Amino acid sequence: MLHRESRKIVAAIIVTCLAFSVTYAQDLLDNIKDNSKLTKELKDVYRAFHINNIIVEQKELINIYQDAEETDLKELYTSSIKACDSLKQIHFYNDTLNSLVSKYLTSTIRSYNILQSKGINSVDYKKDFEKYKAETEKYMKYLYSTYSTNHFVNLTEDVYWKANDKNNYIKSKEYPGYGTLKTKDLKEALALLESIAKQTTDFQEYSIYQIELADQYEKNRKSLGDSASEIAVEKYKTILDQRKYSIYLFEVWLKWRTVTQQNVYGLSKTSEIPNRDYDRLREQVALTILHFIVDHPKDEMAINEFLLMATHDIVKRFGDYPYGNQNTVEYHDFFDEAK
Repeated sequence: MLHRESRKIVAAIIVTCLAFSVTYAQDLLDNIKDNSKLTKELKDVYRAFHINNIIVEQKELINIYQDAEETDLKELYTSSIKACDSLKQIHFYNDTLNSLVSKYLTSTIRSYNILQSKGINSVDYKKDFEKYKAETEKYMKYLYSTYSTNHFVNLTEDVYWKANDKNNYIKSKEYPGYGTLKTKDLKEALALLESIAKQTTDFQEYSIYQIELADQYEKNRKSLGDSASEIAVEKYKTILDQRKYSIYLFEVWLKWRTVTQQNVYGLSKTSEIPNRDYDRLREQVALTILHFIVDHPKDEMAINEFLLMATHDIVKRFGDYPYGNQNTVEYHDFFDEAK
């Protein structure tokens, strides 16, 4: 059986699942009334991947808590089934996708019912699992083939990275002085950069300075003090909370999530992972980007930014990294000292 502390986590997770079950069918993207083909397709992409993320998390939780108390596990199954039922209310503009989502949810509920009544080691579950896996693969194959990035934009990697280069948007004449000072006195350099950011009126340029500040606080948290990571999280969040568009919103959201998980919730497979909170902010950022796209439907960087937000994985417990949850991989990609 799980230890008492782990059982508390299970109980908290179940409460989260139950809360999810009454809100899944609603999202902020409905605030956008534009009926263009592009907007409809982007809404479909966001919602289809969101449904898959929810089910991926459910399956991970069911897997990791198989040795929980029977009553807790039963409640987890029940809440997961209830959540899947609520997802059936989501409408897709693409009729084929609508049908595939319905089948995906029906097969997921069937799988959970078998788990609940027969158990994970039963012959019935193992037989159904092969069928369920094939149906899931069909669903995901359709998503990736129908809504590939190339379906929406013609961006090459070279064009993307040239447009993404932050040096394109840095206009401050004081910024080179920050780069020089950073190697000599980091605290003084950060104070200078704070001053530069406050004087900046262009939001994209302001975002770049705030990202650099947050990155430096996190990379140098050992020398900058106990509150350095909190400052980093706050600075990333400040950018997102302004609900203004820039081509760096996905980067900012992902860094905010990564630093939060690493420093607040933990690195292990059994750590609390508040994907619900992470995805609530993901949705708000996606809304900001989609508002911009409605006004600028030919802006390929914005469309690409929306697709990154829509399709990026939740923080998974299981994956290629075997020693803890998968947040560790993204954290080290961003913040390794060698980078």
